[in-house]
Amino acid sequence: MFTVISAFGLLIAAIGLWGFILPKPFMRAMQTFVLSSKGLYIIFGFRLLLGSLLLIAAPMSHYSTLFYVVGVLALFDAMVTLMLGPDNIERYMQWWLLRPAICLRVMMLIAWLLGVVLIYVSLLSIN
Repeated sequence: MFTVISAFGLLIAAIGLWGFILPKPFMRAMQTFVLSSKGLYIIFGFRLLLGSLLLIAAPMSHYSTLFYVVGVLALFDAMVTLMLGPDNIERYMQWWLLRPAICLRVMMLIAWLLGVVLIYVSLLSIN
């Protein structure tokens, strides 16, 4: 289970790094993906699966509080993503595209850090 969480962390870190290096092209690509017919549901499923895995793995982890907090936030984020719907998400992404690149880079740095932390604590929990 911790290996799967590490894989999620690797994906999150890679996305964060891509967004940090190329913030505007990244947001345009994400906007195209999210507004595709299945993009929003894929993001919902990713967040739902990640949150569920973290909550299930929390009791077995050395960092159970971190797993619980991030798991609950991921589940909450999944629900909010679905409730907002494509129109509101598009407006939100347009808002982000109007921000200076440094704002996008800060958010992507946070995503990268989250991915790295997930990898690190998952690998520590395996041993």
